[in-house]
Amino acid sequence: MAALRGRRSRPALTGPAPDHDELRQLLSAACSAPDHGRLRPWRLIVVDSAARGPLGDAFAAAHAERDPAASPEELDRTRAKAMRAPMIVVVVGAPRPHPKVPLREQQASAACVAYGLVLAADARGFGAMWRTGWFGDAPKVRAHLGLAEDEEVTGWIYLGTPAGSPPAPRTPLDLPVSYLG
Repeated sequence: MAALRGRRSRPALTGPAPDHDELRQLLSAACSAPDHGRLRPWRLIVVDSAARGPLGDAFAAAHAERDPAASPEELDRTRAKAMRAPMIVVVVGAPRPHPKVPLREQQASAACVAYGLVLAADARGFGAMWRTGWFGDAPKVRAHLGLAEDEEVTGWIYLGTPAGSPPAPRTPLDLPVSYLG
């Protein structure tokens, strides 16, 4: 319970990122997510330090295509998004045709993998930030990642060592719960 309540997104990340063995353990834990029908409707793309530059170039190319008036400075800021952490794991929703498992359940399973990775990273002392955005829909980025037509980016999980001050504790909230009965 403490791990679930205490986890915080860490937008400031530095090296080191998980090494190969640590990453394998994190991914193994994440892939134990609920999965109706054992379809594994996801796949993972690891963007390590060497691959971040080309991903940033794909981000910038997509930005330039979307906004031809974007300045070189704006494109540089976009390119730098891939450098915000020493490693990015792209969680890709990869639905499988199935007569009893609808698309929404498969998408939820991929989201659980993303959240599981964030939780596993936190449990091992790494920082993580789950990011989304339009880049996963951009044709240039999709082509760079090698996504199939029916696949979608569920999340960009930025991983590394937490930097800066820890985030403030969450403010307690009124739970949006109702009871029938």
